[in-house]
Amino acid sequence: MGFHNIYNRFRVLSAVIVSAMTFTGCSIINDDLEPCPAGLRLQFVYNYNLLQADAFPTQVKSLNVWAFDDSGKFVWSASESGEILSKPGYIMETPLPQGTYDFIVWGGLLDNSDFTLSSYTPSSKEDLEMTLKTISEDGANVSQSHFKPLFHGYLGNVEYTVEPTSPSVKTVTVPLIKDTNDIAVLLCNENGNPLKAEDFTVKFIYADADLAWNNAIKPSSPTVTYMPWSQLYGETTLQPLASASEEAVRSTILYELSVSRLMADGAAYLDVVRNTDNKTIIHVPLIEYFLLEKGNRYNQFGDQEYLDRRDDYTALFFLNNDNDWYMAGGIYINSWVVVPPQHEGM
Repeated sequence: MGFHNIYNRFRVLSAVIVSAMTFTGCSIINDDLEPCPAGLRLQFVYNYNLLQADAFPTQVKSLNVWAFDDSGKFVWSASESGEILSKPGYIMETPLPQGTYDFIVWGGLLDNSDFTLSSYTPSSKEDLEMTLKTISEDGANVSQSHFKPLFHGYLGNVEYTVEPTSPSVKTVTVPLIKDTNDIAVLLCNENGNPLKAEDFTVKFIYADADLAWNNAIKPSSPTVTYMPWSQLYGETTLQPLASASEEAVRSTILYELSVSRLMADGAAYLDVVRNTDNKTIIHVPLIEYFLLEKGNRYNQFGDQEYLDRRDDYTALFFLNNDNDWYMAGGIYINSWVVVPPQHEGM
């Protein structure tokens, strides 16, 4: 092989090596080179909804994040809010070194007057308990607020390793679950007679005031009486019931409530009281009815997954001339009719 060929090949090989060093900046250990890029980064997604589409940029207005090492020790926290979260592809940088971590997220705490976090500087995961604020009325814990969205996220056992001779940037995704729900309760007279909102009291009763760090309802959680934050009178055109032969315009009262997380095994009751004689005319396990309706369109989801993916519900009840529940009309849950079973006390 001639001298010039050897020389040219040496030049090409040298150029490749220099190019590789320039590209990575750390492929060969050298005190004059920049250290290899490294860092553990977090991105967030809220696609745990019925549309299965990421609504994080439009719904999550603030984030609080905590990291715990593999011994359960709190090692880092950060928060973010504002316009930056609405931009697609938001990434949160962390300063965490090599290790194994668990991440806990609460979203929507900024300017949220309805929920209180036990501690922003926890000594353990158990300190990240969320509590619904209530007021005491006649011995009951009452909530009558229109909730801002509250989100929870958890990602455990995240392993991060730093390689000294190659880039070590790792991005992990933290999934979020929405914990707040809106329930619309409609009372409709089956023969069209006017109804008065002041003639009824609507309340949703459920023991879900305390959420643990893992988003479970704490067994010791006190019972909350949720009351409507809005009452509206309207008229609705409905298909005929068994007692009617044609469509009719019927008097309707809409009550809107906000409630915290719903659990598939939760004993939550909707009560409607007729104020004229203080009689409870409706007393139903509403979560059970929500799950009965699930099979119409969302049977691919498990019961708890369905409740976590859905954040708004509608329940319509018909009343007769005596302002009593007209059970023959069934219950319309999210526009689907559900024939109610007979429950004790009804």
